[in-house]
Amino acid sequence: MPDGLGYPFKDVTDPLRKADPFVNGYESQFALSRPRRIPNVIQLPIAITICLLFALCTAENVAAQEETARDPKPPSRWAVILVGLPGDAEHASKFRKLANQIQKWLAESQQIQPEHILRLPETTIDGDAQETPPTAETIHTLFSELGSKIQTEDALWVFTIGHGNYDGKKAWFHVTGKDPSNEDFGRWLEGIHCREQVIWLTHSCSGWFVKPLSRRGRIVIAATAAGDESNETEFPQAFATAVRASLNRLDKNSDRAVSVAELYTAVVNEVNRRFELDRRLPTEHAQLDDNGDGLGTELLSDGVNEVTNEPPVADETDDSGAPSINDQPGLTKDGAVAKLTLVPFHRSPSNNAPQSPE
Repeated sequence: MPDGLGYPFKDVTDPLRKADPFVNGYESQFALSRPRRIPNVIQLPIAITICLLFALCTAENVAAQEETARDPKPPSRWAVILVGLPGDAEHASKFRKLANQIQKWLAESQQIQPEHILRLPETTIDGDAQETPPTAETIHTLFSELGSKIQTEDALWVFTIGHGNYDGKKAWFHVTGKDPSNEDFGRWLEGIHCREQVIWLTHSCSGWFVKPLSRRGRIVIAATAAGDESNETEFPQAFATAVRASLNRLDKNSDRAVSVAELYTAVVNEVNRRFELDRRLPTEHAQLDDNGDGLGTELLSDGVNEVTNEPPVADETDDSGAPSINDQPGLTKDGAVAKLTLVPFHRSPSNNAPQSPE
């Protein structure tokens, strides 16, 4: 006799049902719980619908990937400004002013987003710096966190402003607490991987930082040579003056663009002009390294000292007497990367008015 679902079940008079209630109970429960079979005529449209939905989702994902490939995320520009321990109120004001000028130039001329300009001590352009200057730990943390954010196609510019010294073994950048060394900076920036890296070391004894920071393709610029150049530098003030010049004054090869090499040359010329103006012997000789040899070059191959009108001198040897890699055949000289790296000056090229020095 069939049940309500169309399945047969034993009659209550069946002897087995009466003799074994467990079997009867199991069979009765099983009969009531068995699902009704879906006819094939209904299963086919459901299967077709599922396949169509899957194909539609796959097509949408492929289209989204193709759209991303056609229109990738534009690269970002980043900047880091590190202001070291000033030592007194006069230098605190001086360093803050320089940092404000550089930060304003980065935001307005290079159009770097405010959240991509990382500054220690943290401050706004119009605000006062925090009372506590940076420490080696906060600088290390900044570079570590930046390494996890920055993308391969991004650009990074780093600036140091402050004092430094060389103790015969290592060079140091003065901060609160234990000073970070040139080797520390080299390790901290190992985790930075992006196509454009320009490091401006404007503090005294910064020439000793070039070697540990050197990497082929990375532009490392120091205010001093790796020698006995420990006086306070003119380089940061010269940089702040040079970036205010018009595009026409900076664009020496008349290609309507400014390269890092042209900006560096303008800064070096401004440094020399300041020493000449005060009738002082230069106590700093800036260096640029971008070929990864760890040895900087003061004047690039096509640079001319606009103060003395002298051509660049040949590369000198280091303290060990070994010749510079720039003189070895088959290796690129310093400045090749800097000449190809453009500075995004967003400014009218018609402004040719000379800029007054500070």
